[in-house]
Amino acid sequence: MQYLHGTENLYLPSDCAVTLGKFDGVHRGHQKLIHKVEELSRERGLLSAAFTFDHIPLRLLPPSGQQFLSTNEERRHAFEQMGLAYEVEFPFTGELMNMSAQDFIGEILVRRLRARAVVVGSDFRFGKGRAGDAGMLVRAGKEAGFETFVMEKEKWRGQEISSTLVRRKLMEARMEDVTQLLGHPYQVMGTVALGNQLGRKMDMPTLNLYPQARKLLPPHGVYASRTVLGGKVYDGVTDIGVRPTVGQKEDQVRVETNLFSYSREGEDYGRPIEVMLYAFLRPEIKFDNLALLQEQMHADAKAAQKYLQVHTAL
Repeated sequence: MQYLHGTENLYLPSDCAVTLGKFDGVHRGHQKLIHKVEELSRERGLLSAAFTFDHIPLRLLPPSGQQFLSTNEERRHAFEQMGLAYEVEFPFTGELMNMSAQDFIGEILVRRLRARAVVVGSDFRFGKGRAGDAGMLVRAGKEAGFETFVMEKEKWRGQEISSTLVRRKLMEARMEDVTQLLGHPYQVMGTVALGNQLGRKMDMPTLNLYPQARKLLPPHGVYASRTVLGGKVYDGVTDIGVRPTVGQKEDQVRVETNLFSYSREGEDYGRPIEVMLYAFLRPEIKFDNLALLQEQMHADAKAAQKYLQVHTAL
């Protein structure tokens, strides 16, 4: 997949089928749009592309503790896994925020993206003041030379799938529901970081990663997980939190994973790691001493193993 970012020289080399949006979480509703783009690109000999935005700078909108279901890197990874030819990540500048819907169509869709097929959800809005909608794209495309395909919202248990619904389920730690909404387990991607090696001292070595500040995490606690590292998948148990036991509380949230069949201790610092969260096991607890913590860690590992033995699908 080709990745284009910025505003200078941001032009696709040939005509495309494109979908547009923030794609936070790349949930099943987003995937429906992408699958339609891929279908159209095959049928019509077009490039397949997704047009999205860099995260909105806080200088443009008031700070609100903005956090996202997916980082830019995680979103990019999802697009690549789905087979898109291009991701166009446009900076959310003041100029873009104040661009009229008509100018967005002419400048972005027609001139820069060379769109011949545009795929959007029924609730898609764009342009200054969100003045543009799917109906406007349908009408404008007839004159500008592109066809617009308006897709109905994907549903789950009678509810429309949205990033808002995924967020709510995530903050309730309902990870099985999150998996169904996303079409895959919730993932946290980063690089293996050096920890204090406390797990090693308790005969349960762990791998640590520190997520980006804007990555939305589920409630602090312990989760049954699977981890992709070095092209291999490992079952494990993951602790998300600030390590409150015996005065070790940290300022930064850590994602700490014990892999059940891992034998490369100390060899993977700095390597990419992807942790997938399958089920919430218990909340974060402060223990009075390390012996009690060690006992609980072994109990957590057994609970995670039992869960993952039943839930074998990646």
